[in-house]
Amino acid sequence: MAQCKIPDYRSGHRGRHWTHALRSAERAGAVIVTDDTGEPVTYTFDHTGPGRFRPWISASGRRYDSHDLHPEW
Repeated sequence: MAQCKIPDYRSGHRGRHWTHALRSAERAGAVIVTDDTGEPVTYTFDHTGPGRFRPWISASGRRYDSHDLHPEW
């Protein structure tokens, strides 16, 4: 029997599915924070505006790319 794949947010691997991994971690109860300041962010995807490439926004209004973030449990 094959072993299950470890989720990216558990392994620390920031591959091409890192945004999906962060969203999964967020649904599992993690708080998504920035690597540099530790500020919590929320996911707000927008198909047309600046949120298209930087879908995570902090309370202060700064936008972040998924690769600048990590989950904290």
